Amino acid sequence: MIHPGLLVQNRYRVLEPLGKGGFGQTFEVDDGGIPKVLKVLNLDRFYSSETQQKAVSLFQREGAVLSRLNHPGIPRVEPDGYFTLADDSGEILYCLVMEKIDGINLKKWMKNRDNQPITQEQAIVWLEQLSEILAQLHQQELIHRDIKPSNILLRPNGQLVLIDFGAVREITDTYLQKQAKNVTGTVIISVGYTPPEQAEGQSVPQSDFFALGRTLVYLLTGQHPTNFEKDFRTGKLYWRDSASQVSTEFAGLIDYLMATFPGGRPQTPQMIRRCLKDIITPLPVPTDTPNGKTIGVPASVTPSGNPIITQKENSFLVKASSFVASFLPSEPSTSSWQKVQLRRTLSGHKNTVKAVAITPDGQTMVSGSYDKTIRLWELPSGKLLGTLSGHTNRVTSIAISPDGKFLASSSYDRTIKLWDLSSGELLHTFPRNSGKVRYIAFSPDGQTLISTSDSEVKLWVVGTSQLLRPLTGRSISARIATFSPDGQTCIIGSLDGSLELWNLNTGERLRSNSNRSGGITSIAFSADSRTLATSSGKTIELWEPHLGKRLHAFSTKFNRITSVAFSADAQTLASGSDKSIELWHWHTGKRLRTLSGHSNSIRSVAFSPDGYFLVSGSDDRTIKIWQLFS
Repeated sequence: MIHPGLLVQNRYRVLEPLGKGGFGQTFEVDDGGIPKVLKVLNLDRFYSSETQQKAVSLFQREGAVLSRLNHPGIPRVEPDGYFTLADDSGEILYCLVMEKIDGINLKKWMKNRDNQPITQEQAIVWLEQLSEILAQLHQQELIHRDIKPSNILLRPNGQLVLIDFGAVREITDTYLQKQAKNVTGTVIISVGYTPPEQAEGQSVPQSDFFALGRTLVYLLTGQHPTNFEKDFRTGKLYWRDSASQVSTEFAGLIDYLMATFPGGRPQTPQMIRRCLKDIITPLPVPTDTPNGKTIGVPASVTPSGNPIITQKENSFLVKASSFVASFLPSEPSTSSWQKVQLRRTLSGHKNTVKAVAITPDGQTMVSGSYDKTIRLWELPSGKLLGTLSGHTNRVTSIAISPDGKFLASSSYDRTIKLWDLSSGELLHTFPRNSGKVRYIAFSPDGQTLISTSDSEVKLWVVGTSQLLRPLTGRSISARIATFSPDGQTCIIGSLDGSLELWNLNTGERLRSNSNRSGGITSIAFSADSRTLATSSGKTIELWEPHLGKRLHAFSTKFNRITSVAFSADAQTLASGSDKSIELWHWHTGKRLRTLSGHSNSIRSVAFSPDGYFLVSGSDDRTIKIWQLFS
């Protein structure tokens, strides 16, 4: 039996009992002058050997989880913090020693203040902290499964700490296979906080967000979530009337967290924080002040003419839908793009913005300019993350590796440069070309780079920056090239209107098609690899991937098209020309929307991987971020 004065493991001196409940009893212990908490599993409440074994398994898992996490919002456990010992009667005791948190849980904290609701400002701070804690957990492929006020401690310095990791579930391949087969797992239920899917033994990472939303309802109203009525058809909780201090936008985010189905909630903690950023950081007033050139200097950002965040008539759930990633059951419908709006305008480049690209995780946008610089921006906030300098002439093209680690840039200075995207460090400058380098693209595996210059098309080994093979015998006016999604062939478009398919392994030209509309100005593959789009003059043509057949063509009402891009769902095509962007349902050639705002010709367009943002670069020296509202 554990009692004050007992020396455990020849290391921990038991000082006093702290509490009893749930799965175990806790004691304060002294570890060489450092106060810690000893948690002892209580098996008395489990009546069968099977349930006792399950309780022990959960207890062991808690120790394993905490020993591999290191965050101020998570109690620390040393690798040897879990152990067993035998008491005087020979009974095995299961023990876990962890960091002693100097604080009070939020349930007791609320009770001490007579359950007076907290302010929205306090709730936002706490939601930010808890989202960061969950990011640490989910990064380790762990689900907490028991978030509630009594499992959240408040330190004196204001830092929240998530505790009681006994219910944590690891997302393993076996677990996911069971989910797919509808095999239920261990059911952990805290009434009022547990989401419907978890109550059925089908917890997912988004289950933690539901419980987080219900916890915020309790904190903002001072009432248990079960006190409120809910729509038994939709599951929506009617709590807002009891939280008059909460804005429509923030209440919408909380409802977003508590969506009945996991697919209707934020898919990651990062998405929650992006939603929060829009609530606490209103769009700044328009300005054309030039930016600095060094890392960390804030960008000059201007909003659209109709500020989004402050419009009360727009519910936050509508806005929040723009942050839902590709985990959702379905991609945005084609008609949704009729509701796209200008989100921000970024200024700072001193000349034409020739190229824009977005990282695979959708967090960063990169722009290349005729001012010889490359800029990195946070998406969608528009914050300038850094400026890369090194080219001595205009930057003509940029490409991001499929894994998001590297950035390649080309220039009229006849060079290609490879950068570390996270640090901005210049890694390699490829051997100088004989002509101005006009376009570059990574292969699907990121190992090869293709480049076009005035008279050359070359394949490069990315890792060594060495020439792999020149492609000879193709049109001398080749200007643009890209890889097929399978990485076996490449497509080359030329100013003479030819579109060529080449075998990368042999360097052999497989097929050539002639375009009657003029020189090829841009090419793009759809994300599903089924369709290739090309532009020439005022015409957009759609092809089968291997160029054996032209599917159909349609024309823009503007002048020469400079850039085309497919949306993530492969249903919508964007084309830039003159001062406008046109959005197309490419299957039919129907124009969905024309986006205006640039004051000079558009040079480049790109969709974000989640399909909710479109960015454009222009001769007017600006970048515009357009956002889908479904």
